[in-house]
Amino acid sequence: MGAEATCRVRLNQQKSTGKAHCGDGEIDFRGEFKFRWKWTELSSVESFDGQLVVRRKDDEAIFYLGDAADKWCHSILNPKSRLDKLGLKNDHAYQAWGEFDEAFPSELEARAGKPLDAPLDIVFVRVHSVEELARLLDARAAIKPAGMIWAVWTKGRKEFIENHIREFAIQNGLVDVKVAKFSEELSALKLVIPVKDR
Repeated sequence: MGAEATCRVRLNQQKSTGKAHCGDGEIDFRGEFKFRWKWTELSSVESFDGQLVVRRKDDEAIFYLGDAADKWCHSILNPKSRLDKLGLKNDHAYQAWGEFDEAFPSELEARAGKPLDAPLDIVFVRVHSVEELARLLDARAAIKPAGMIWAVWTKGRKEFIENHIREFAIQNGLVDVKVAKFSEELSALKLVIPVKDR
C-alpha cells in the first residue's frame, strides 16, 4: 500500500537516513528520528530537484527521493478515492453484504449505480469473526470468473485478523492479492479466483 523508499530526510535541523512511506493518506519516516503526518494536516507540499518538501504547522521535512519526489508529491496532492483504491469502475456489477459506514452505499451508487444481481464484478463482504468466513464461499459463487471479493474487517482485534481470512481463502479456492485501508477503523483484503481455476 503506497510507496516506500530508503532515503535521507531532513526534519527541521535534524538529518537521518531511513525508511520513508507515502500512502493511505499519510507520509512517515523511520530513522534516527520518527514522524508520521496525515496528508490532511499538511500546509504545503512541493517537489523540485529530486526533493519532496512537506510542511506541517511549524515543521518542515525534506525527503531526498530523486525521481520519485514528483510522484510522491502528485499522490499527496491528488489522493485516490476509496473506490479508486478498491477498483470499482462505473460499469461494474457489485453488491455490499453487511454493515459499512454511512457514506459507503451512496459512494457505491454514485460510481456504479444500484446493486445488481449475480454474476458480479465485485462483492464487498463485512466479516466480524471466523464463524462468518463462510460468507466468502457465497461471494465466490456470486462473482464472475475474473471478479473480486473484498473481505472487510475491524483493525486491531487479536481474535480476528487478516491471516484468518487469508488462510480460509486459500483453503477454499481463493487467493489474496492486495490489502487496502477501507477506513480509519476497517481494513480490506482483496480475494480472487486463481487464474488456473477460472
